[in-house]
Parts: sequence; structure tokens; C-alpha cells
Amino acid sequence: MNVNEVSQSIFNTYSPAAASKTANQPGMGDFLTMLMAQMTHQNPLEPMKDNEMMSQFTQLNSLEQLQSMRAILDRSAASNHNAYAASLIGKQVKIARPDGASLEGVVTGVTSEKGELFLLVGAEKAPLADVVEIKAGIS
Repeated sequence: MNVNEVSQSIFNTYSPAAASKTANQPGMGDFLTMLMAQMTHQNPLEPMKDNEMMSQFTQLNSLEQLQSMRAILDRSAASNHNAYAASLIGKQVKIARPDGASLEGVVTGVTSEKGELFLLVGAEKAPLADVVEIKAGIS
């Protein structure tokens, strides 16, 4: 069996639209395409064994479960970051600036831009990641 035949079969059925949806995450459709290509181009004298096929299905199922768990953990981490940023409202913070200076003041709000959280300190906003000191708010 020539490996190029299987590779060409996979690439001939490749759909850029489907790939953009999954963002480089293989899915059931990709697996079934590869499995069909493998079965179509297998050596008739040495066909794929049942246990090999079941092993591949099990691996696919594990991959899908891991991707699902990662998505849940990513959402949870984002929620935790938002809650942490919100908990800083009313607190005195010191934020390191890229130029070496620092910004100090009371956090009056939180905003998000392109997935990054910013604290509103007075009339300025600063990345949450640049906070170097937190004190109780001034009453």
C-alpha cells in the first residue's frame, strides 16, 4: 500500500470551511474521513482488525472529552478572572507601567478589551496583569 494514496484521499476531502469552525481541533468528521480512507486503501490480505478500529474510536472519544473539559476549564478560568477583577473595585492599587512609572489609585471599574481585563483607575485604564500592590479601599 502506498502512503501517498491515503494522504491524497484525506486532502481531497478536506474542507477549509469545516476546518475553520474547529480551529485545528480534529472532530468526528475528520476521524471518519481518515478511517474511510484507511479502510479503502488497506491491504486486502491484511485487513484492519476489529480491536484496532475500536482502539481508534476510543481514542477519538477520549480526545472529544478532553476538548470538552478544556472548554469548560477555560470558561471557568475566565469567570474567575472576571470575579477577581470585580473584587478590586473600591480597593487602592498600584500598577506598574511599561515605562517604569507606576499608577496608584482606587479602582472604580473593570472593562474588557479583546479578552484582556483592564482596571479603571481614575481616568486611566491599566491591565489587570500589571497590578503589583493592593490595599484596602480608602473610606
